[in-house]
Amino acid sequence: MSGSTDHGGGLYLDPVLYDVVNTPETAREVDALQRAAKRFARRSGPGSVWLEPACGTGRYLRGLARRGCRVRGYDPLPGMLDYAARRLDRLDADHRLVTADFTAPLMGLGRSDVAFCPVNSVRHLATDAAMLAHFEQIAANLATGGVYLVGIDLHHPDREPDEDVWQATRGSLSVQQVIQYLPPEGRTRVETVIVEFVVTRPHGTEHSGYRYDLRTYTGRQWTDLVDRSALQRVAVCDANGRPTDGTARLPYQLEVLAPRR
Repeated sequence: MSGSTDHGGGLYLDPVLYDVVNTPETAREVDALQRAAKRFARRSGPGSVWLEPACGTGRYLRGLARRGCRVRGYDPLPGMLDYAARRLDRLDADHRLVTADFTAPLMGLGRSDVAFCPVNSVRHLATDAAMLAHFEQIAANLATGGVYLVGIDLHHPDREPDEDVWQATRGSLSVQQVIQYLPPEGRTRVETVIVEFVVTRPHGTEHSGYRYDLRTYTGRQWTDLVDRSALQRVAVCDANGRPTDGTARLPYQLEVLAPRR
């Protein structure tokens, strides 16, 4: 991806492992996205078109396709897109996938009713300029009445290091992923993410790891950026897709953005 969006390798380079460990919570996350979209998008139900930047293995797209949505996605990694396409083909889903990054003009995807980018993926973009270019890209893609749902953790100065542990099994394959989040030091805006994973197969166990950086945004920095972009804030929802008053301190939130008309 452009704008210094290198994921650092690891699970991102193995679609099967990535999909196994990340898929279990997908249905609940899709519930939240659909709940927010139903409230704020003109069209979001069966037959509507959903677009995911950096779609990876297409786990969200599969969930939406099973619910009758037409799905579109793009990703810079051909291996991820090949995996996503094969899985969507098995569902006989109405889908289009293209190789693209967060800032390139989108070709061949048509207009979307809902675009979405959950779990801090937009924070891989390392500069304001890259994020503004991405917002312009999405604004140009959305149909009239469309919205962009962005899942993001905003930074708070008193945030402490944190850790997540994910584990999943598919057939004879087991994957455990431990993720550490190290907040910025000093005046930097870089959160370091350290990933260690263990893969267990019938023939043995493999340990590996990698790291990558995410750009941080305080509430003010995020609001200022959106105010300068081709999108505007419509609402703020919690992790379950339910609207809030926008003042509560949330560990994770869904920003509902729409093009400026």
